[in-house]
Amino acid sequence: MGLLRQTLAAPYFFFSIFVFYWSLPLFAIVYRIRFLQMSGKRRDMYEWSSCMRKFFGVTVLKYGQQSLFKGSGNCMYLCNHRSWADFFLDVYLTEGNSALMSRMMVAVAFPIFITSVAILKGIVLFKRGTIADKEKFNAWLDDKLATSPIPGLLVYPEGHRSTRPTSLPLKRGMLHYAYSRKLPVQVIISSGKEVVMSEKTRRAAHGATLVVGYSPVVNASAFSDFNAFATEVQRVWDAMWGDVYSADPAGLPPLTLDNVPEFDYPPDMRHKQAAITPFSIG
Repeated sequence: MGLLRQTLAAPYFFFSIFVFYWSLPLFAIVYRIRFLQMSGKRRDMYEWSSCMRKFFGVTVLKYGQQSLFKGSGNCMYLCNHRSWADFFLDVYLTEGNSALMSRMMVAVAFPIFITSVAILKGIVLFKRGTIADKEKFNAWLDDKLATSPIPGLLVYPEGHRSTRPTSLPLKRGMLHYAYSRKLPVQVIISSGKEVVMSEKTRRAAHGATLVVGYSPVVNASAFSDFNAFATEVQRVWDAMWGDVYSADPAGLPPLTLDNVPEFDYPPDMRHKQAAITPFSIG
């Protein structure tokens, strides 16, 4: 029976991968991605993620009273990493207000998608491995944030995708960056992302339900030393994980997104997006 179920589930999984691969061109065809809009503010990353959520029929329920932090400057969102579905679900949960930190290999797996997202400054690609010169890396990341209209940085501090019921230990590399730049940090934990799509089990599902919780903001500027800051982030992470994964979905309200951020893309970004999108469609 297990083999039969897996065989029947395979076609939808591979169709989901196909849609993910071609998602930005597909949504540009129906003009949800307004690649020809040369003036006025846009929210392409949010529109893309919203379309992906609707394609999968995902319902998102909200745990707790906190909402997404949307400050006037740079910030860091820490999300749990479960599957490839994280990429569009977490962009949706951060309302397109963040650029994904992702390994360079993702560009190899999804070149069409990544090319468009890179033009939109919606992703920061890095080489996995030990960073020899941390100050040089931090300066490079400073430049990425400074040249992007998107103020937030979305980080997966566990370092690896995991579908375990408990969190992996948090890696401290990006916490050091947040502390050195005195960034506000918010933990966002969501359960059920691997049900939407899981490359590990080669399954995808339509109509899944997610539970998401937003933590209070941890301000790096409020701590006199890094260890105290990292300890507090870990405490908040563990508490948020426990609350979200133990929450009863039956009593939770749907997540509502109000005042989704819009961004003033510079002319060169608009021109590149307008040029690459027809090529991607063709």
